[in-house]
Amino acid sequence: MLSTCVPPAAEVLEQRGHRSVCRTGRCRIEQMRNHENRQRSVFVVAGPAGSGKSTLGRALAGVTGAVVLDQDIATNPLMAQLAVLVGAGDDLDHPALRGPVRQARYQCLVDVAVDNGRLGRDVVMIAPFTAECADQQAWLQLTRQLAPAQVCLIWVTVPPEVALARRIRRNLARDAAAGTAAVPAPAPDPVVEHLSASGSAEPQGEAARIARVVRERTARREVSPPG
Repeated sequence: MLSTCVPPAAEVLEQRGHRSVCRTGRCRIEQMRNHENRQRSVFVVAGPAGSGKSTLGRALAGVTGAVVLDQDIATNPLMAQLAVLVGAGDDLDHPALRGPVRQARYQCLVDVAVDNGRLGRDVVMIAPFTAECADQQAWLQLTRQLAPAQVCLIWVTVPPEVALARRIRRNLARDAAAGTAAVPAPAPDPVVEHLSASGSAEPQGEAARIARVVRERTARREVSPPG
């Protein structure tokens, strides 16, 4: 009686003399294991309206291979419907859309980021993150939700007059008041650790610089003895 046992694919390849294929397969398995074991990164790209955070965030995702989660794209259609229901018109900063609604909006973004992290993916989150930049406890809560990923805040700015001109030029409904607004004061820097980025710089080059700085910081932390 012939045996119905089928030898493993790797063994068959060895028997046929395809040792190079087996070695390639083993290398790929090792690469997958190394990928699974490395620490994930979440890049939180924040900044004032018109600073260029969406443009830089997409460039950063292109450089790092991360998933892009843009709050405007992910939630604005729903927010527009909520605004109609509460009589806010085009004002997504209406008081009725703050508090619990704002919290739920950001939670959607966080939950999708966490889900991608479980799949082994780095993430770029693009949103104002105003509360998280101004309050250490709010930032700490965000980083805890995203754990065990390494969370890095990227603060994107341009001169206020540049940001205002961009908002007038893009002519979105939420920027309707920009046409008659005075040049605002510069936004304060975040109260938590962050990397400053220029929204006026060439996006690909600035994204590459940020990715390099984050890699270097991560490498230093990995070799530093625990404090």
